[in-house]
Amino acid sequence: MFICFTLSVNLFAQEIKKKKLRPLSPDRPEQTQSPNTIDARHFQLETDVVNNTFNYKNSPNSSTLQLLNFNAKVGIQKNMDVEILSNAFSFTTYTKHAKPDTGYSIPNLTFRYKLNLFGNDSGKTAVAIMPFINTSNFFYQKPQAKTGGLFIVAGHTINEKYSLNYTGGFTSFALNPFFKQYELFSAFSFVYPLSKTISHFVELSERYNKYADVKNNYSFDTGFTYTPTQNNQFDMGCYYFIPAKAVFIFIGTTFRI
Repeated sequence: MFICFTLSVNLFAQEIKKKKLRPLSPDRPEQTQSPNTIDARHFQLETDVVNNTFNYKNSPNSSTLQLLNFNAKVGIQKNMDVEILSNAFSFTTYTKHAKPDTGYSIPNLTFRYKLNLFGNDSGKTAVAIMPFINTSNFFYQKPQAKTGGLFIVAGHTINEKYSLNYTGGFTSFALNPFFKQYELFSAFSFVYPLSKTISHFVELSERYNKYADVKNNYSFDTGFTYTPTQNNQFDMGCYYFIPAKAVFIFIGTTFRI
């Protein structure tokens, strides 16, 4: 049985190698998303292996460790994919144990749909729309739709190696009552190669939420990607949020089958 399974995996891997796939274009590690969908009938997993957020604005200061903050995708059409996002484990501690530690696993689910409008397979510019909905984890909680969201995503390639990317829209809006609360988001990133397999990105983002403690929250982001094969990428980087005084650092990966 094990031999049959191994042969099946090897045959499937050989079929992937034979088939001409789009270049790997995950929605990470930048906050900007990719306008490109994954190929139909393929699966892609994008995840933070580990990340940590250090909050210095409020007292007591806190540190939140997360494991496997993932985005699982399936290509359903040439220009469409569906995605499920969540995080497997999160643990928060406070300085001098001023508050009790907290932890949870897969607290909610995000269901996302990406529709590429143009540029998926040709041209220097690509645009997509991404509506999504955040729900409770209905595997062990009462099913509940919490918030909705919508992104407009664009990317432009320069000289076949540099890329400018934009993502804007609503990271969340209330469903009941509809649109009573919302958060606006926009981000621009610039990606350039350092070698054939290593790239570097820089990024600026803004979030506006009049209901939050910090209404206008800006960030400067930077990081690196290493792409050893057409179906695998590793990344690491950090976001620094001003004036929220928070630092987010991460190590992650993407693989496609």
